[in-house]
Parts: sequence; structure tokens; C-alpha cells
Amino acid sequence: RGHKDRNFFLHYSFPSFANNEVGRGGAVSRREIGHGALAERALRPLIPKDHPFAILLTSTVMESNGSSSMATVCGGSMALMDAGVKISAPAAGVAIGLVTRYDENGKLQDYKTLTDIL
Repeated sequence: RGHKDRNFFLHYSFPSFANNEVGRGGAVSRREIGHGALAERALRPLIPKDHPFAILLTSTVMESNGSSSMATVCGGSMALMDAGVKISAPAAGVAIGLVTRYDENGKLQDYKTLTDIL
């Protein structure tokens, strides 16, 4: 696969206090790796291939009651524009979920759509 040049990196940090948990810091969590990769994949195509500088975008979640990775996409897009990076277009992220309840026969009884629109 060889060497791969990259000019955009995203560091996503989700400390335990962001959702009222107590935990040890230092080790990178599965959430930080996955959500960071998701946000980076959303923002990387916006960066011009010929951008002359490397970019490190840092997102530190201070509190969470929703989709922090999608907030990272929205905030990251605004941060890049504020820094003067000529991105191809602004980006936004939306998270959607579905909660269902079935009866004992497996028939759908009730559902609720959960959305996090930023």
C-alpha cells in the first residue's frame, strides 16, 4: 500500500465528564476512534487536494446530550471556513435513530423517531 500523503487530520476527544461519567483519562476510547474517523471522513473531501499546508482540526467534546460526532462535522466545517481554508462547500451532520416496540407475536406495536438535527 505504501506511503500515503495526507494534508488533513482530525483529533476527536470525548472525556468521560462530557456525559457525567467518572473514568480514567489517558487511554483513547473506541468512541473517540470511531467518531473521530467518521467526522474526518465527512470533512476530508472538502479540503482542496493542493492545499499547501497540513491541517490538524481538534474537537474536544465538553458536554454531550446528542450526536457529538455530527456536532464535530458542523463545528469543524465552520472552523475551517473561519481559518480561511477554501473548502469546496460547508458541511453539516445529522443523526437519526428509530426506537421500536413489538408485541409478543413480533408485530410492530409502536415506534418513535429520534433526530439530532444541527
